[in-house]
Amino acid sequence: MKNLTEKLTEILSYGLPEKYTSISYAIMKDGEIIAADALGTTGGRKPKPATTDCTYNVASVSKMFCTVAVMQLVEQGKVDLDTPVYKYLPRFKMPDERYRKITLRQCLSHSSGLPGTQWKGFSVSDTTKEDAYYDWVYDFFAHSYLKAEPGEYSVYCNDGFTVAEMVVAEVSGEKYGDYCMNHITEPIGAHSSRLAYNCNPDYPLVVEGKGPQEKLLIQGGAGYTTSMKDLCLFGRLFLEKNDIISEESKAEMAKMQGHTFLKSDSRSPRFGLGWDTVCLTRQDYDLGDNALLKGGNSFQFDTQFIILPKYNAVLTISETHDCRQNIQEVICRLFAYVMHEEGVDIYKNAKPIPQDIIDKYSGTWLIPSGILNFHMYGANLSVTMDTSRGKNHPIMMMNKPLAWDGKLFKNAERTLFFEDAGENRFALSTFEGNTAPFAMKATAGKPLSRAWKKRIGKKYVVMDATPTDIVINDICTGFVINPLKDYEGVLVFSFSGSAETEIYGLFESCVKPVDDDRATGFLRTPGNPSRDLCSPMFEMRDGVEYCIVNSYVYRDVKTLPVYEGQGFGKKGAENRVYRIPCPLAELPDIPKGRRIMIYDKDLSCVWDSLKQRPYKPVKSGYIALI
Repeated sequence: MKNLTEKLTEILSYGLPEKYTSISYAIMKDGEIIAADALGTTGGRKPKPATTDCTYNVASVSKMFCTVAVMQLVEQGKVDLDTPVYKYLPRFKMPDERYRKITLRQCLSHSSGLPGTQWKGFSVSDTTKEDAYYDWVYDFFAHSYLKAEPGEYSVYCNDGFTVAEMVVAEVSGEKYGDYCMNHITEPIGAHSSRLAYNCNPDYPLVVEGKGPQEKLLIQGGAGYTTSMKDLCLFGRLFLEKNDIISEESKAEMAKMQGHTFLKSDSRSPRFGLGWDTVCLTRQDYDLGDNALLKGGNSFQFDTQFIILPKYNAVLTISETHDCRQNIQEVICRLFAYVMHEEGVDIYKNAKPIPQDIIDKYSGTWLIPSGILNFHMYGANLSVTMDTSRGKNHPIMMMNKPLAWDGKLFKNAERTLFFEDAGENRFALSTFEGNTAPFAMKATAGKPLSRAWKKRIGKKYVVMDATPTDIVINDICTGFVINPLKDYEGVLVFSFSGSAETEIYGLFESCVKPVDDDRATGFLRTPGNPSRDLCSPMFEMRDGVEYCIVNSYVYRDVKTLPVYEGQGFGKKGAENRVYRIPCPLAELPDIPKGRRIMIYDKDLSCVWDSLKQRPYKPVKSGYIALI
């Protein structure tokens, strides 16, 4: 039985693309972190596995730290929310005289009328010019006009929080980051929660891909980096009495403070002080009354910070953009599963999946090009393609998982249901009014013979590629034979393709043996999902095993000779394919009408003379002289 974190991480992984940098989450309930994890790597030039101590740029979630700092000064009588800010900032001047009306309340509720964002220094690779930042800000305001009368309407505005940040520094006499560290984050034990200039080296900052570290000179509006666990510690302040911020201040922050002049605008009034909304609702989940949300989005990161008073819970999640997730939906779905495990149903439009449905329909399903897995949890169904080589990625053309409505699975785009025919079970999907078969449930075969067991794990490379065949670059360059997990008697012919293509690449066909040397596909799904029948046939030639399949001839790679600089054979002769045992710096001359292909150890094509790209030396693999 998996513990809660393992199960939530598994659910989260169902939606991640094959290549991404990092995503992390934490869930706190009743003052305790009940689940937290980090997936992926730290990114950068020398990535390491991500851990829950890794930090993420939470961007605009930083506005909540700034708001708490302001409210502390309000409690101390050092500032007033409705006093014009220019009285605290003597250098703050604008050519638009209405700036004298701007208050801290308006700055914190996005109704100040300020331009929006002072971009200079917003995101930088180093912070050596940090001391000049306020000079840039004051110069920006000195050359800018207001977009509206202060208090007229609320529109998201970073500049208001930059002004609030400067008020905190001016009134407290401390650098803004030092003030927050001394009076907010360190007292609650959130040691990773820092700004760029005083970041804690014990908590590594994730970098998206191989880019530079993203550091933000903007601080009150977007400057914080933090781990998700420490962000939960900060979130706990809004659920429990504490010495950091008073109950009165929290209540003030949680009031609807936004303004609008449009009668039908229900969004803008929901701004609180700092909060994006003080009454978060979700179509699919009951989050309770007075749910609080603050999101953050930088050039590398996306973050959600949610407080649920009804459940005494804090939800935090942050990702690098290459994860491509709707993280608000993801963290709510994870929390719904948490509550389901506690026997509480927070699903609005779905029902928990009955156990008999899970037993009958979860697990392995097959299509001609791959192995699918139907994962059922809580009220949701996620579908992944799981390769026999240990990788997986999400499948189904949808922006979120399907949900059980008591009869079938559905989301806003499609439905999925099941039908039995004879001895087989099929999944069907309805999309834009059309219903079509989608996949067939895997079934076991007869026990494998000794001959087939000996082939498991063997690799075979294509031998009869032609000089002009484009297909053989993208797909079918070689294959390895693997067993289908949990299904005796079923073999996976895992075909490699080009390492560069995202159209075909790796595809896998499942077969059942006919005899010791022949096997065939067995899918019977109508429509498209069983269109390409794979029927491998093995034979011995001069003591070497070959396989004829998918219109090509393949050879056991262990029987290939070593490449020692041999050239092409005579025109019309068979292709020559060799093992590359050591780094190959140069290639032989390629006669007109001939071709060289280089495969890596997994038999994916990494260089092809047909594409006329510069050759980069390879360390090992295989070379085909065609």
